[in-house]
Amino acid sequence: MNIHLAFRRPTVAIFDTHPAMRMGLAILLRDNFTEAEIIESNDMLDYRQDAGRPEPDVIIYVSHADFEEEGYPLISDIRQKCPGSRVIVYGSEMQPEVIIDFFRKGVNGYLSKYADISEMLICIKSVIDGKRYLSGEYMAFLFEYLLASHTPQRRSDLLTRRQKEVADYLVQGMSTSSIAEKTGLHLSTISTFKAAIFAKLGIDNVFALKEILGMNEN
Repeated sequence: MNIHLAFRRPTVAIFDTHPAMRMGLAILLRDNFTEAEIIESNDMLDYRQDAGRPEPDVIIYVSHADFEEEGYPLISDIRQKCPGSRVIVYGSEMQPEVIIDFFRKGVNGYLSKYADISEMLICIKSVIDGKRYLSGEYMAFLFEYLLASHTPQRRSDLLTRRQKEVADYLVQGMSTSSIAEKTGLHLSTISTFKAAIFAKLGIDNVFALKEILGMNEN
């Protein structure tokens, strides 16, 4: 299946920390998406090391980790550094809340790693055309989920159990190093949790976090 575009040759960047998987995806896209320039990179930093590279038309971010620990900070970084790029998340099947949050953070398309190459190409073409993409199967799944679960929600309910634990320590005034020691997690992991908590709640400081958690106690 070849997709031929009527306009300039688009640039599609693949961000994937697994070289073998990234190469395989790049080969598939080059074979089937002949009008595009496919660029492989480990991440945003790796891509930007080549000063001659243009801002990609589309970024395919391949997620291998739990979104709550990895996705939010990286998606936010991509949106900040490549505001003109359209972003497709390609990875493990996600819970409905997570998929919705992806789109809230500026993602233009989401595709399960179980999708075949033809759906990947349709997704890319739709996103390049300025549309959002989510497969019909996931659209129906999300619709049923929203019908069944639409109730007013406290903002802190967006946090996972582990994130709530870290958030509680933050509002107590503990430093990231102290929280790492308390929980037995790496310092970098606590920093990532903190970034994810702030991103989920739409805040940028501990004072705002304290207000949100304080409201939920009332």
